[in-house]
Amino acid sequence: MTTPDRPAGCREVVDRLYEYLDRELDPAVERAVRGHLAECAHCFALHRFEDAYRRFLEARAQAKGAPPELRRRILHHLLSGRDPEAP
Repeated sequence: MTTPDRPAGCREVVDRLYEYLDRELDPAVERAVRGHLAECAHCFALHRFEDAYRRFLEARAQAKGAPPELRRRILHHLLSGRDPEAP
């Protein structure tokens, strides 16, 4: 994996993007991912899309009037990566 003397590559950044967005990486790995995003237009665009999409879903799930069951299903889907209605 990434070390202080070896910057993150595209594959590593994509694999860790959700951890980065959730601020779950240790500081050294977070710095490496941030550095890569600053230099790689492709990964930066993916990062911006995923961040905006997650914020959009989060806002919709918390919007006044959204039924609690809908919020629960969306949150479950985001956390599990599966359709909560699937068998």
